[in-house]
Amino acid sequence: MRDAALSPIDSSGDAALVAQVLDGDREAFSFLVRRHQDELYRYARNLRIDHDAASDLVQDAFVTAYTRLGQCSDPARFRFWLFRILRNRCLDFLRDIRRRSVSLEDVTLVARGTPGDAASSSQLRETIERALEALSADLREAFLMKHHEGRSYQEMAELAEASVPAMKMRVHRARETLRDALIEAGVERIA
Repeated sequence: MRDAALSPIDSSGDAALVAQVLDGDREAFSFLVRRHQDELYRYARNLRIDHDAASDLVQDAFVTAYTRLGQCSDPARFRFWLFRILRNRCLDFLRDIRRRSVSLEDVTLVARGTPGDAASSSQLRETIERALEALSADLREAFLMKHHEGRSYQEMAELAEASVPAMKMRVHRARETLRDALIEAGVERIA
């Protein structure tokens, strides 16, 4: 059995583990779970899905992957196949309950006037959240994958089952929409 301590992004051993699972080795699937669960969970949480729901969605994605493992046409790309399962679950979840907020830890913005004021900071956070909430799910997802998770456009395209130009356009539209909304709200970027 392969070492489960591999980086969650290293999927070079996924094909061998998938083959072992398909041959009846259930323990091999637990290595796939341990290899990918943290990254899947972070993805769901970055979409601002609460802890319990994110955990449930990740678990559901793994159950679906296990029951449909024979449908994974390229076991070496198991990670991307699994991410697409989770992505679809998350988007369905977000559509069903209409949750549209995101983490703002990495945003570097200040309100005009008194940037040091705690009230301004709280207002700014609310303004940014409202601007992000106004984005469509596709634009918000693309923006977060690029700017919060640091994914390449190629990886984003594979996860979202879209073309690279489509993902670039989504990120561009998200930036433009956010910029316009924040300018209208009196927020400016600091270099």
